Amino acid sequence: MEQFKRIDDISHYNHNYYAGFDHDLLLAESDDDNTTEWFLIRNRCFHYLGESYVTSDDRLNRYDQPRT
Repeated sequence: MEQFKRIDDISHYNHNYYAGFDHDLLLAESDDDNTTEWFLIRNRCFHYLGESYVTSDDRLNRYDQPRT
């Protein structure tokens, strides 16, 4: 995740936006425990990518749908 630049102007507590490739945005929505859900924002649509966990060095785990 370190390859993406955080956009400080629109990020806030547990909702961080990152500049992706080309003109895409990434949204990282975190809880206060261990999990961050990642979304690709393209053409004003949110596409779920998966989750990362603090305990796994922020490696993205790809899922088709959000896990509950």
